[in-house]
Amino acid sequence: MRSILFSALLAFAWMSGPAGADAQQKLLTIELNKVQQSQDGCRLSFVAVNGMGTDLETTAMEVVFFDAGDVVSEMLLLDFGRLPADKTKVVEFVLQQQDCGQISRVLVNDVVECSSAEEQNMQRECFNALKTSNRAEIEFGV
Repeated sequence: MRSILFSALLAFAWMSGPAGADAQQKLLTIELNKVQQSQDGCRLSFVAVNGMGTDLETTAMEVVFFDAGDVVSEMLLLDFGRLPADKTKVVEFVLQQQDCGQISRVLVNDVVECSSAEEQNMQRECFNALKTSNRAEIEFGV
């Protein structure tokens, strides 16, 4: 009887452990997908995926750009706008008169706007759920 009870408890702990938690984990994924020099400046293409479980009505991030010497060169607010739940959205930003070759790193410093219809101040929740990835030659992260 004890071994059956122990086996049942062990199975329950395994099912409700990290694998079960990951299935319900909320993520806000931002990927730096492409960096391209244009006539106007450096064009950055981001792919955003809202896995927060609710439509985000506003989403904006404070982003820091570092130059080739790894010195802060610019700090901007990038407005990703409305991000529907479970939807992928591509957003492009052009850094006017900026040479892409002079950017060594892009850092998401903070989530300054994040709200849904149900909750207006989700900045901390969105920052904690933020996951970055990168397909470009410039380093990108939190």
